[in-house]
Amino acid sequence: MNIQTVTFNKVSYVNVTNPHELEIKDLKKSFGFNTLDLEDYVHRTQIPNVKNYKDHDLIILDFPYFKQDSNNSTPKDLSGKEKEEKHSLASLLNIPHAALSSIPLLHYSSVSTRRILTSHVNFFIGKEYVVVLHEGVLAPIDYIFSQCQKTLRNRSNYMGQGSVFLAYKIIDALVDACFPVINELIVMIEKIDQELESKKTQAALEEISVTRRNIVFFQTMIKPILPLFKHLEEQRYEALNGPMTSYWTNIHDHLKKIAHRLEDSRELIEGISESNESLIASKTNEIIKVLTIFSAIILPLNLVASIYGMNIVGLPLSQDPISFFLLLTFMTVMGIVMLIVFRARRWF
Repeated sequence: MNIQTVTFNKVSYVNVTNPHELEIKDLKKSFGFNTLDLEDYVHRTQIPNVKNYKDHDLIILDFPYFKQDSNNSTPKDLSGKEKEEKHSLASLLNIPHAALSSIPLLHYSSVSTRRILTSHVNFFIGKEYVVVLHEGVLAPIDYIFSQCQKTLRNRSNYMGQGSVFLAYKIIDALVDACFPVINELIVMIEKIDQELESKKTQAALEEISVTRRNIVFFQTMIKPILPLFKHLEEQRYEALNGPMTSYWTNIHDHLKKIAHRLEDSRELIEGISESNESLIASKTNEIIKVLTIFSAIILPLNLVASIYGMNIVGLPLSQDPISFFLLLTFMTVMGIVMLIVFRARRWF
């Protein structure tokens, strides 16, 4: 059964990964949770929401993660420089280093376009427990649980101030883990911009499409969550507020920053996309212009050649070889004159 529990100071952290029928029955029996909430999680029919019950509260959230490519499923050992960069990034974002383990550092030479998917997380918060239902793809949840298992000091830091504070710590880590996802999107936008500068427009087409999709997908996850934490900031939920109000304000501020960065990234990628479309249209126009010039020059010459190809008796300049060369010279001069006229009109 995919249920793990760690307890400290009468508060239990219950970590439930990929719950199925057996886990659902156990949770309903042990905690008395609403059957519909559990079934909705299993069938992925929930939307971000906060529900209040008599003995517990339910917070439903969505978080993004990158779909791992099948050929990149086995992680490679990091060099000393990459390890140092990961520690620096974790310290900068104030999130656990292990939470970044599933998000590799990016370099322009190795960035591949990956799709963002949604992971649903349910937090059942009671007076003496926090039950977290998740899909096992969000590193901060398992990281915090493993830290609580390891030492008494970690349990005191995460669980010593009650169940609501423990839920806050987990949610805060999940929100902070969104920043590396945004950083990867920004790196991809910069890579696309470089490809357009180097005239690699064809290579950038798919990357532009996937990046725009990822940003929109990310925004659809953040927008429903923002009002929830705004309500928590406004103390609309008695059991979850009190001394925790300032903590929810902190998460709300982080989410607003994420939303602003996503909006900026969306505007940037749309501008790059429009520039790429203009560049492609300009190249297409150049090609059509050249083909049109050739067609305009060849058309009258082809007309003359067709007439003389009919072998009609009495046509001028069709009786001897010298007349043939005169006709050929006339056609050549006609082509040159047309080129001069097109050039004078600046058509090319």
